[in-house]
Amino acid sequence: MKKFFILFLSCLFCASTAGAWGLLDVMVSDRGNPYIYKKSFLYYVLTTKNPKVRVCVSAEGTNPDPVRQKIVRDYFVQSTQEAFDDLLSFIRTQLGEQAPVQAAASGKRKKKAKKQPAPAPEFARKAEFADIVAALPRRIELQVVNPNGEDCNKEMKGKYDLRIKSLGNFKYGSIAQQFNHTRGTAGIIKGLFDKDASIWVLALPGNDDYSAYQLAKEEAHKKGKPFIWGSVMDYSMERVARHEIAHFFGLADQYSDQKNMHEVRSLLRTEPSSVVFGGLPSVMAESETFTCDDLEGFINAIDFIWGMEGKTSPRVQNGWKSLCGKPYLYLQGIPVKDSADLAKVQEYLRSWKQAAKEQYRVVQLGQNWRAYLEKVRKMAEEHSESLYTKRQQMRGGLDKAGLALSAESQYLEQKVAKITAIIEQQIEPAEAASRAGKITAQQLNQLEQDLSQYRGQYTPDSPVLDAKGLLTAKPYDDDFSSVTYPCLVCGKPVGKENGFLNRDVKIDGKVRPYHVHTSCAAQSSAYYSKLDKHYRHKGTRRTVPTWADLTQTQGDNPLLAQLAQRVASGKKTPSVALDFSKRENAVSPRHSTPTVAQTRPMATPKNGKSAPVVSAPKRPVVKKGPAAATSKPAESSVPKAKPVVDKAAASGAPKAKPVSVKKAVPAAPKATCVVCRQKMADGTFYTDSVGRAVHKHSLCAYRFFKRFHKTDDASLSRYSDYYFFSMPNDVVQAKADMQKLGLTFADIRRYRASEEASAEAFKKSLETDKAAKAQARAKAEKCRVFQRVMPADVQAFEKKNKAALARMAQKEKNNRSLSKHETLLKRHYEQLKANLALTKECQN
Repeated sequence: MKKFFILFLSCLFCASTAGAWGLLDVMVSDRGNPYIYKKSFLYYVLTTKNPKVRVCVSAEGTNPDPVRQKIVRDYFVQSTQEAFDDLLSFIRTQLGEQAPVQAAASGKRKKKAKKQPAPAPEFARKAEFADIVAALPRRIELQVVNPNGEDCNKEMKGKYDLRIKSLGNFKYGSIAQQFNHTRGTAGIIKGLFDKDASIWVLALPGNDDYSAYQLAKEEAHKKGKPFIWGSVMDYSMERVARHEIAHFFGLADQYSDQKNMHEVRSLLRTEPSSVVFGGLPSVMAESETFTCDDLEGFINAIDFIWGMEGKTSPRVQNGWKSLCGKPYLYLQGIPVKDSADLAKVQEYLRSWKQAAKEQYRVVQLGQNWRAYLEKVRKMAEEHSESLYTKRQQMRGGLDKAGLALSAESQYLEQKVAKITAIIEQQIEPAEAASRAGKITAQQLNQLEQDLSQYRGQYTPDSPVLDAKGLLTAKPYDDDFSSVTYPCLVCGKPVGKENGFLNRDVKIDGKVRPYHVHTSCAAQSSAYYSKLDKHYRHKGTRRTVPTWADLTQTQGDNPLLAQLAQRVASGKKTPSVALDFSKRENAVSPRHSTPTVAQTRPMATPKNGKSAPVVSAPKRPVVKKGPAAATSKPAESSVPKAKPVVDKAAASGAPKAKPVSVKKAVPAAPKATCVVCRQKMADGTFYTDSVGRAVHKHSLCAYRFFKRFHKTDDASLSRYSDYYFFSMPNDVVQAKADMQKLGLTFADIRRYRASEEASAEAFKKSLETDKAAKAQARAKAEKCRVFQRVMPADVQAFEKKNKAALARMAQKEKNNRSLSKHETLLKRHYEQLKANLALTKECQN
């Protein structure tokens, strides 16, 4: 028996040493993003002093009784808070910090003091891990934001950091199944396991048996009765919570059916998978409590983050020996076998960090373009819905505002297709190469240079409705046809917006197609005789108006104030830039010599009519013959010169031909402003080292400066606080650029305030327009289906039921009840009047 007991203890000891650890692969890298750890819960804990986590709890899938759901929610929060407390206390205690000794309870009677356990011996390597103890908080406080069970997806949306939800009420088939699975999930990266990119997610198993047990226990306590209850079929919520909280600190599962462990930053690099996924002494496997292997995993997860952040502590740079007796060094989350292996790991880390920069550039590029695509797609859907409503309201064809909306909708649709093609053809191949580690900085620079050709229209820094493409956008062909046909009935032009093509008529066995207005369709059969000889089904092309043509006379559009010069000159190509988002999005003018009409200031025309173009006065045409001698010379303000006698003419010699003298043409401008695209004369602009020219001491100069330097009050104060040798490089560069651009701190503040005011005004105009559209949609929905009632219908009803209505009025005056027939008649009368009011409203 003694031998058997010794053999049992030796087997147990051998099994206990077969532990392992591993970091979650999604914390190391996700879809090519090596900096995904910045969204992890552990990174938040390491970078936040005294973290307080706002929690929203829900108990979906459990008993719908509000009292029992409250019990489940409290159970979730209590278990999670205890798991956080146990983990932090475990790490601190194991790394040399003694647990605080609780003070003895005070009372009138002196009780025998309970003997305190002897303090543990001093941890010999305490200084090696002192930075971890200093960085970790003593407590992570959970603050519940929905104590009354408010909906986390509605009322509480955006008001919490951690979502704790229920996986539903599980029914287990056996006790073995009950204790052999954790039944929980953890979303440790914000936005990775939930559509909301601002929260972490923790899912725990609900248990209706537990809530029923607690409810019955509380009820018995209130009534003062003894409480007797059988065993509760629970699944050790403490172990489930500890396991999931260990995920939040970066550890991966060690179940054979869960493969979420990183292959390099784990013991998979040095141990067979049978050991890593079969070890018992770990909370990530089947342990009830935290173990030494879990401690090593936590330290390696922290070292991985600090190594990526560039921390230079000796342990992070040189590695540390295993605390659990394993024959390894650990360097930034990677196990190392010997000195030769250490050199390989150090080279791996150098190449990893170098490649991480290029990978992150590709990830950011893809994220920015896809986020911009979603913005464009969302606005395209809103415009499509508004256009559908507009078409329903105006079935005979859209007005100017409707056609402008159609042009915007078609342009947004084309823009979505274009951006999608750019992502698929240029960005996605780069992302695939980045994930495979086959992309270089030169290739990335070339990709960014190739994408710069779309700047101002398709790049993420462009407005959704950009001036570059919107000015020339045209409506859908269904809203304004480029080809019209004569109407069979009235002979006027028919387009897709107000008519249709008919091919149902045959004359002498031959199909005779014709176009007809929708309003004339009922009379078309009376005009079939014209199809054989008189009607010619021939299309006529017409000019489709652009968005600029459709909106140039709409005085209520604040965005079109900059089009005044273009409207006055009547040109289709804009000569100024439209700024839809208060950013620099300039439209290049045509390169032409400015004329007198172009350079003179133009007043905005009234009533939407174009102002006349003022040209230079023409010289009077002098006719040959006697009549020319009697014509009066044109008046001029130039003083007259003395007459000169031509001796050659007097002597009869032939006159020399007059020499034509060309007027001096002003010198062409030397450069084009990179911001507003206007020509600039010498001395009025600054050119940087790469050849970009910009107006000096102007709004253009401010916008150019803002591309490279911050312009908020804190940054401006920082620029002005430094002097001479104490100035950092960025302050030196900012001051030098200000001097070259002719800007002062007062100029920057003035231009910034102007742009912020313009942006706010534009935002308010958009909100006003959105509210008006919403009101129009509501009215359209209200008037979509209604019973048409005219005043004559109400008068006829009143005349027909005059006696009954008078009798009903008399009864109501005397507070007498109406009969059943009278009640129905009154209801019919009220409904008739309500329909009359609705008819008047919808007609207006």
